[in-house]
Amino acid sequence: MRILTNLRLLQIIDSALLIILLGIIALLLWFSLSNVSHKAQQNQQQSATAMQEAYASFQQQVELETRIDAQREAYDTLEQEFFKFANNPNSDRSYLPVLNDLSDDLMLKYKQLLQAWPADADPQLREQFEEYTGIMANLTAELETALSPYQWQQLARDAHDTAIEARELMEELEAMDDTMAKQVMSAIQQSMDSNASNAEQMATRLATIQYRTLWIAALLITLLIISRTYFSGNFKQLIYSARHAQTTAEDAVKTKARFLATMSHEIRTPMNGVIGMTRLLMNTPMSKKQSEFVESIHLSGEHLLTVINDVLDFSKIEAGKLDLKREPLELRACIEDVFNLLTSKAMEKNLELAYAVGPSIPLFIEGDMVRLRQVLTNLLGNAIKFTEQGEITVFVMPHSHQGDEYELEFQINDTGAGIPADRVESIFEQFSQADNALTRRGEGTGLGLAISRRLVEMMDGRIWAESTLGVGSRFHFTIKTRKTEGKLKPFLHPDIPEIIGKRILIVENNPASHQALRDFCSGWGAITQACCTTSEAIALIATGSTYDIGLVDSNLPNASALDLGKYVRSRYSKQEFPLILIAPPNDAHPKDTVREIFNLYLTKPITRSRLFDSLMTVMGELNLVTVRPEQSRLKLGERLPLSILLAEDNPINQIVATSILEEMAYKAEIAENGRQAVDALRKKPFDVIFMDMQMPEMDGLEATRTIRAEFPPDRQPIIIAMTANAMESDKQECLNAGMNDYISKPILPEAIEAALQRSLASLDKQAEPA
Repeated sequence: MRILTNLRLLQIIDSALLIILLGIIALLLWFSLSNVSHKAQQNQQQSATAMQEAYASFQQQVELETRIDAQREAYDTLEQEFFKFANNPNSDRSYLPVLNDLSDDLMLKYKQLLQAWPADADPQLREQFEEYTGIMANLTAELETALSPYQWQQLARDAHDTAIEARELMEELEAMDDTMAKQVMSAIQQSMDSNASNAEQMATRLATIQYRTLWIAALLITLLIISRTYFSGNFKQLIYSARHAQTTAEDAVKTKARFLATMSHEIRTPMNGVIGMTRLLMNTPMSKKQSEFVESIHLSGEHLLTVINDVLDFSKIEAGKLDLKREPLELRACIEDVFNLLTSKAMEKNLELAYAVGPSIPLFIEGDMVRLRQVLTNLLGNAIKFTEQGEITVFVMPHSHQGDEYELEFQINDTGAGIPADRVESIFEQFSQADNALTRRGEGTGLGLAISRRLVEMMDGRIWAESTLGVGSRFHFTIKTRKTEGKLKPFLHPDIPEIIGKRILIVENNPASHQALRDFCSGWGAITQACCTTSEAIALIATGSTYDIGLVDSNLPNASALDLGKYVRSRYSKQEFPLILIAPPNDAHPKDTVREIFNLYLTKPITRSRLFDSLMTVMGELNLVTVRPEQSRLKLGERLPLSILLAEDNPINQIVATSILEEMAYKAEIAENGRQAVDALRKKPFDVIFMDMQMPEMDGLEATRTIRAEFPPDRQPIIIAMTANAMESDKQECLNAGMNDYISKPILPEAIEAALQRSLASLDKQAEPA
């Protein structure tokens, strides 16, 4: 951990230094380029302003030239017409309108020129222009009064002189216009020179920035190389140390795995003898005290086997060797399976088990049935262990839901002694228990909750607990799953025709059982009416409410289940109003009285299948839906005769295995090692060989490979591993060697029978013609 911490610290420092250096370069470039950009914007604005002013001056100069030319033309035209009029002896007043029009045009051009007159022009020049223009205009008016040709000629000469003076004045204006043009060109040239100067300055500034950036980048790269060289050396050292630590840890994991596998084998071998022999001993005549002693030995052996399994599961999780399946599972059936497994332990303490699943939760979800059942078994087993009286309830509700994706929350409630507040957080740690006194009584390994937490985390959930001393505890866990499809059993179908519309009265005071009964019956199409006490039920019946079936819990307050039954029977017969008593197997009510009143027993814990069968039975419809195969009274060996060889080197295990096989009506021959097994098969054929893995001279794996390689197909037996090697890798190794199936010790009769039936069924399928 220290190596990893130092490695992380160096990585953080190195990354931080790199970020700082890159940040410095970025800031320098940003500030420099920002200054250049600002200067460029100022120069651009100045150039734009200068060009706009030059353009305005140019337009003004062009307009002035146009007006001067128009004015000169008006002067010349009027002067020429005057001259023609004065020197023509035939001139008379009829020509005066022409001269008046020309005079008006002259005044119009005069006014237009004044509008474009430069503001900075000489004021005297303007006065002279106004004077000459007035003279020319007045000459036309004087023609109206002058009658003699001499006078007209004199006016013409005056107009000619005035026109000449006006033309000179126009030349002065043109000179002024040329000056303005030169000013415009000078302004444009200045603007161009300014732009060129600014561009040169920007180029110089950019070159300076480039030069500085190059030096700063070189400096920073040098610093970066130095830092990377320093850190690289430390990294290599730390990586070497980490690899060495990893190799050491892997070796430790392998050593632990080998140790666990060896210890599992070494413990399971004698455990097979202890559990097997005690089971055989319990089938022999013994006194009551001897039976108690043997039963205690048997229970202690089973407890020790549970401890071994917990340790193996935990080691698999720690090593990352445990994979979860993703397959359809029926959630309610999973809970009911756990209830069936733990019912006997709960009944020993008169504890009631009940569960309820939210109606919006789909029937089938995706997950690992075995591992979910393992978590529920651990939590419910602990609840039963630490609860002396009361009830254990399980509630499942949707924590969140989006489309077909669900996050489900499970609540396991008990009425036990509770957990101290300072121990609630630590109970999920490995080898931790809330009450050290339990460890002294040998009540567990302290791994059950740790395993449950790991499994829940693998299901993308979390687990936590709440507890109040003297009141009880509540364990919560969540899992993420999705809706899926599965094969429906008869009682899983909604809206059962035989139940649709039936009115069912439910009298149940346990909240979980109350809810479960309502959900089950409503799902099948029944109309339910539920109450918690006998008085409520009697009040409903007394007011005239009628029902088709009644479900009555035996554990109602004040032992009133019989009182309710007697009241119903005083009004209705068994056929008119059937009653089903929901009771534990050890119910204390008088059996004769119960049979007189109630139509049927429904044994706790309540499951859908038993409730369905009970409802169909009282309605006389059981034969329409469920068909129960008749159980053969013949033993497996009588129904399926086989020649069996047992390859086992341990004498006690030989006795246990042969005794179990004899109970099934099989007579087994014994080989004490793999070589003897191969030799025995050479002498005579066998249908089945139960093969131990670890035996002297030749182990079970080598013996199996020899048999598969040496014997022809018609002499190949079914080989079933019967070994104390209980790891998943051991099972796969057996199958890879050519074995047909695998049983881990301690061996149980049902495991042997199931293995035989699986292997023979598989061979039958292979033998069928295509």
